[in-house]
Amino acid sequence: MEIVKMESGQPPKGTVESVRRVIDDGGVACLPCNGTYRLFADVLNEGAVMRLFQSKRRVHKAPCLVFVASIEALERIADSIDPVARKIMDELWPAPLTIRFDASREIPRKVAKELTKATGKIGVRIPQNSLSRRVVETFGGPVLVSSANRGQKSGETSPAQVRQNFLGRIDYFVDAGDLSRVPGSTVIDVDKSAIEVVRAGAVSRETIDEIVA
Repeated sequence: MEIVKMESGQPPKGTVESVRRVIDDGGVACLPCNGTYRLFADVLNEGAVMRLFQSKRRVHKAPCLVFVASIEALERIADSIDPVARKIMDELWPAPLTIRFDASREIPRKVAKELTKATGKIGVRIPQNSLSRRVVETFGGPVLVSSANRGQKSGETSPAQVRQNFLGRIDYFVDAGDLSRVPGSTVIDVDKSAIEVVRAGAVSRETIDEIVA
């Protein structure tokens, strides 16, 4: 595991490109993102995704998230995009708002099965966190993101715990010190223009309703 440390909230020069290479080569990187450490891997690379799951002893029903750099990139992995969902994305992304979509056939079958097992859908958003967004933009494709914990245990805010849990299991770790949790993203599902709030979070229902009113 290669470890680099952030100083004054900024990663060392070349960090984004290094993370991009790791993901491009089918590896797993760990970055600070919105108050927790998260694992990043190429969602279109079956081997990389399975390695990420194995590294954290993932519970099959645990939620997963996909980061994209743009709405155009979303079209590669979402089977369809409801017009109301598109309007919300146009107004709010990047923001702590995750929207669930049916997975497209471009996602490898085994990966799609793992990601959609609990709900039949994948959660997607453009990350608000600047480091994560730069990584996804530089990589140029959708990235699977999952909290850096093992099983259902906590520890995803502590670099010491991340090192202990994932030594030898991930390739690159950006250490920003102990992190302070922030409110999680709001998760919504849009079906036939009807909006369901699956999980309340940082973006209020009132804000969403104002956009589509």
